[in-house]
Amino acid sequence: MFKFLRYKLLFLFTLLFLFTKAQDIHFSQFFANPISYNPANTGFFNGNYRLGANHKEQYPWAKKGSYTNYNTSSAYADFTFLDKKINKIDWAGMGVSFVNDQSGDGNLSVNKVNLAIAYHKGLDRYHKHFISLGFTAAYVHRAINFKELYFNNQWQDRVGFVKELPNFENLATETYSYFDLGAGIQARNTIGKDLKLTYGLTILHFNRPKETFYEQSNNIGLRYLVHLVSETRLSDRLDLMTSAYFTFQKQAYETLFGANLGIQLQKNKQLKSTKLITGLFYRWNDALSPMLGVEYHKTRLLMNFDVNLSQLSQASKGNGGFEVSIVHTGLWNNKLPSQRKTNCFNF
Repeated sequence: MFKFLRYKLLFLFTLLFLFTKAQDIHFSQFFANPISYNPANTGFFNGNYRLGANHKEQYPWAKKGSYTNYNTSSAYADFTFLDKKINKIDWAGMGVSFVNDQSGDGNLSVNKVNLAIAYHKGLDRYHKHFISLGFTAAYVHRAINFKELYFNNQWQDRVGFVKELPNFENLATETYSYFDLGAGIQARNTIGKDLKLTYGLTILHFNRPKETFYEQSNNIGLRYLVHLVSETRLSDRLDLMTSAYFTFQKQAYETLFGANLGIQLQKNKQLKSTKLITGLFYRWNDALSPMLGVEYHKTRLLMNFDVNLSQLSQASKGNGGFEVSIVHTGLWNNKLPSQRKTNCFNF
């Protein structure tokens, strides 16, 4: 029974990816790659440059003998420019990101190179209120190995899938590429001394590129994404970041929300602090993600494990996958005054 269920789930995964009815690539730690969910985040940080990477391993049980059956890796770099060139509170950001995703028995792969640019407009001289506008352009390449796929016509009772049987599928190509465009808007407000709110709207795929391995018309649906992040100082040693986003594309929806608590442990003689991070996120009707990490000065390492709660848990037994991220921000010249662009809490 379990073997049949596993094959059935793999078949459903294959159909979802081939017909692109599922959502785009996503991470539980969506906030660790801010330019991926809203290009208006590009260059929006205190400093000159930011480097980050994410890696996620999903469904290690889905293919016997393989623990890298569904995995996604991304890396990005963004930096600021025009700092104090136009006025004392405006600046711009530019960034590039790379994504590699591998899925399923057919080794369905997605490779994406994404360029993003944003402008950040300060609304007051105290650096408390901003509005940002960003644009993104990506080159996407998809590939698959049809010989490794299983289809309904190849199923035999009491035997399982037999790849030697004809699949009767009208498969046209194993590779294709396209350009993809998106835009986003974001606002930041500092309220009082202890609260910052960041919220925005993103529209992706607004050029509706064609995406299909079949000889048919299948344009990617517009993807809308709304996000909200709050940062609260609870005490001199405690800070709380809560974040959430809601996104939908065609008939697919996703809601993800949660919080991370930062606990400052110590500061060295150079006033570089060490912070312990612990948190919990929930993807609606899908998974629970406990998180644990550490931040030293301007570098943060964060890990989580998705505990699957959906109907997929019948096969996964809760094993949704492992994810890790690392983010570092810095200055081109440490001897210059701190490149403080937004209002900061004094931890």
